[in-house]
Amino acid sequence: MKVYNYGEKRPGKPCVLLLGYFDGVHVGHRALIARAKALSAEYGCETGITTFYDAKAGGQIYLFEERLPLFEKLGIDFVCAAHFDEAFRKISGGDFLETLAGSVGVCAFVCGEDYTFGNGAACGVKELEAFCARKGIRLFAGKLVEENGEKAAATRAKKLLDEGDVASLAKLLGEPYFIKGKVSTEGRHIGRRIGFPTANLHLAPGKYPLKCGVYAVTVHIGGKSYRGIANYGARPTFGDERVVLEVYADGYAGDLYGKEITVCFDFYLREIRKFSSGEELSRQLKCDLEKIR
Repeated sequence: MKVYNYGEKRPGKPCVLLLGYFDGVHVGHRALIARAKALSAEYGCETGITTFYDAKAGGQIYLFEERLPLFEKLGIDFVCAAHFDEAFRKISGGDFLETLAGSVGVCAFVCGEDYTFGNGAACGVKELEAFCARKGIRLFAGKLVEENGEKAAATRAKKLLDEGDVASLAKLLGEPYFIKGKVSTEGRHIGRRIGFPTANLHLAPGKYPLKCGVYAVTVHIGGKSYRGIANYGARPTFGDERVVLEVYADGYAGDLYGKEITVCFDFYLREIRKFSSGEELSRQLKCDLEKIR
């Protein structure tokens, strides 16, 4: 899957282009992607999608690097990405569309009915319709999708992250929420000493945080999956107040330092507690394991 910068010339015939941020790649986004793929099949062309490298406001549900494999899995052929910097924010809606249509080559746009663009988000579907009519470009503005009676939106996904309700979040996103990263080579090996060797991941800048707590997870390591427990937050039993994602993969016996792993969140287990000793924590972790096996 090719990644183009905003304004970069894309060779080949005109495409179907999805317009939006697609931060969480939730069920509403997936419905639009499916519609775009159907149009691409009709036209015999590629399907592209717009997104941003960085956060628009308040952090990203999925970082740019995490979104790419999701896009590819859903059948996207290429990505047109922009930096949401001051220069981009000043671009008028008309100039934005002219640049996209001229650089990417578009036969049809697909977006949600609430899509906005241009300086100050001053333009919407009405302005997009007028542009498409002038240029002879087809437009599909999809109705908003609901999940469990509420609009599928990034704001709702972030609310569920705030609540730690990763089980409901999985339904909204269409698959379990995940964090992908490289295991830190720094550590005190405390987990190993109490019988639960762990891998530590630091949340990348720009990533929207989830509620601190202990979660049941599935850990993907080198093509294999393991049930596990994740502590997201501080480690008060050992006097460590740093916010870290600490993961135990049940049944994995190798060295994870420096390796890239994916942690999928299944459900919330409990709050983080301060235990009187490592032995007491170990007993609690054994109880946690019984709940996830």
